[in-house]
Amino acid sequence: MKFRNFLIVGVVAALLTGCGATDAGSAANVAGTSISETTLADALVELSNEVTAAELGISDAELTAQVLNRLVIIELVRKLGVEAEVAVSESEIMAERSRILTEFGSEADLVEAALQQAIAPSLINTVFEISLYASKIGEKLEPNGTETDRTSAFESFLFSYVDSADIKISPRYGTWDKAQAAITPPSNPLVSNPGE
Repeated sequence: MKFRNFLIVGVVAALLTGCGATDAGSAANVAGTSISETTLADALVELSNEVTAAELGISDAELTAQVLNRLVIIELVRKLGVEAEVAVSESEIMAERSRILTEFGSEADLVEAALQQAIAPSLINTVFEISLYASKIGEKLEPNGTETDRTSAFESFLFSYVDSADIKISPRYGTWDKAQAAITPPSNPLVSNPGE
């Protein structure tokens, strides 16, 4: 375990000292909001203490892209909330977490499910935050619509925003794909899984 943590720290250090980011110290920039390399590194280290990329069946570059993508999406959804004049409070997030927790049965089961989706424990609440924003924005855009209508309205709103938003990803972590609203991992990553 100590050796694995040592390797992860080394990987993170290599990522942080590699080629230049979009802004100094920035892994991504979402319409003026910077996501620092430190934030990304912290999430990766937290995740690596629980599960490895190999255990998830993906490469280190794919894992890094997935974690950064989650950080980008939460910033995007927060900006959508501002655009739609919709807010999500911490108490709403905690209420949603409590509701979902009853479905899982225990905190450990919730965390395990999150880890299998490459979600660091500290980022679990962002899943609920994204869901609440999507629901509220969809309801605002389609107040008399069905759940399907609201989901479609939210997705259209999201992709319209993504199409015009200035989203930059440091090349070492991949590229931003507007059509998918997702990060594509680099084809020639700086760091690969040991043994590859």
